[in-house]
Amino acid sequence: MDKAICQYALDRVMLYLQNYGVPPSPEACRRALALIDACLEEVIAADSHQRPCQGDSALPVGILARVFDRLPDYFDLPELNVPLQRPPIQRGSIGYGPAL
Repeated sequence: MDKAICQYALDRVMLYLQNYGVPPSPEACRRALALIDACLEEVIAADSHQRPCQGDSALPVGILARVFDRLPDYFDLPELNVPLQRPPIQRGSIGYGPAL
């Protein structure tokens, strides 16, 4: 059985929030549902003259992009502190001198 559009988006949002350390409380779920509802209304209104789904996908075009773009408006997420993935670049010499 296929998931409903809103359920698929809610699963993704709740997993994203859990990875940010937001507990899956009823308050967080209601805010996520409000966000998804607002984005679904936007997508359906924008695509009302066209079929809202593309190909075999059950999701309207762009719903997840809109949801994740507007997520900071609904949730206060902490700033990510990503450590530097390489050592600092320092000017150095490997011993090459002028050509003789």
